[in-house]
Amino acid sequence: MSSDSSILTHPLSQFFYYAVLATIPFYYWRQMTPVIPLDWYIAIILGFIMVVFLMTERQLPRFYANNLNRWLLIFMFVNIMSSLFSPYPEAAADGLIVLVQVYLFIFINLAFLTKKGLLDRLPYLLAICVGLNGLIAGGEYFFGISLFEESRLGKSVGVTLGANNASLMSLFVLPLIVHKFLRAKGPGEFFFCLFLIFANISGLVSSESRGGFLIFFIMSVMIIFINRSRFQPRFFGLAISFIGLMMLAVTFAVPDSYYKRQKSLLAVNQDASLRRRTAYIGVGIDSFYEHPLLGTGTFTFPQVWLDSRATLFFKLEDRGAHNTYLDALVGVGFIGLMVFLGLLARVFRDFISAMRNFELVKDFEMHEMANAYFVSFLTLLVYCFIKTLVDHKFFILILAISQVLYLLSEKQKDRLYGQP
Repeated sequence: MSSDSSILTHPLSQFFYYAVLATIPFYYWRQMTPVIPLDWYIAIILGFIMVVFLMTERQLPRFYANNLNRWLLIFMFVNIMSSLFSPYPEAAADGLIVLVQVYLFIFINLAFLTKKGLLDRLPYLLAICVGLNGLIAGGEYFFGISLFEESRLGKSVGVTLGANNASLMSLFVLPLIVHKFLRAKGPGEFFFCLFLIFANISGLVSSESRGGFLIFFIMSVMIIFINRSRFQPRFFGLAISFIGLMMLAVTFAVPDSYYKRQKSLLAVNQDASLRRRTAYIGVGIDSFYEHPLLGTGTFTFPQVWLDSRATLFFKLEDRGAHNTYLDALVGVGFIGLMVFLGLLARVFRDFISAMRNFELVKDFEMHEMANAYFVSFLTLLVYCFIKTLVDHKFFILILAISQVLYLLSEKQKDRLYGQP
């Protein structure tokens, strides 16, 4: 937004913006509209609103001047150069189109995000929508209640696309809703947040994602650390009793198949899925040796995998790298991976700066909210090792959030202490 009041912050514009975010967990439902998915219809409306803003205000939205622009520009340039010399020109061209869509969604978020949205609307919206999908998945997983005549994927993932996607979304929103839970202003908000935590954990368990299971514990440690000041001695007994009760309930409710799947992580004889993921790394390294600088083109790992000898031991089908860093190394080579890591480092630095600035100006509400978003960002960084996330909307969203938080914090610091 370019000002505190504009067409971008109008309630109707904000409604359409949060409507497009609300569709993210419901992959199958948003595919039911004719010609293009539902979220693209809403995105077109948002694009029209942005055009009206540019024509009337004659300036770019305020958050468009940010620290990521140069990194995004360089990353796009590297992708274009890589795709021009790609051995898979058609796949690389399709990858560039996807990357353009990623950039458009970044700009949409930068245009419509507001401070109030970051504080209240976004955490609750995401927790409710992802939690609803978690309840749908949990209904099928725990009670056999399915919304479809037959399972689309063979796993209880609700109406989203795949187990990793379901667990990723649940993990992303948990730091945000736990933040709201610990700072609830009344019994109603307290129990509502508790219900949303339950719904999202239900989605995580129902997915049976082994990677999600491990990352959940890493994320839990981070949540405890950033909220350590909240754990006062007089609450320890209540907290221990509550956690014990929850663990007892989970022990009885979760099927044995879930525990067997998690134990398979330590098995000597790995299943086909784990063997395939190991093979991805070998194929990716071989591809890097052949195309070290600029790779094989944007998002072309599936074609590299299909042409590799490793596919002889698995089904002959194109497969994603299931690793964001490996996908970047194969697709855009060492140069592209360094640019991508530089972009992530810039996001990391801006989160840290934003949290310091909010603490400096004593805006503790925004400081604590920024902490929660930072944990979500770190969770995604870890999840990048088991899923390709460059085009995932939550990954795109967190990039925009980092810039909005940073610029808001800088504005507050300058207002309090004056321009440097």
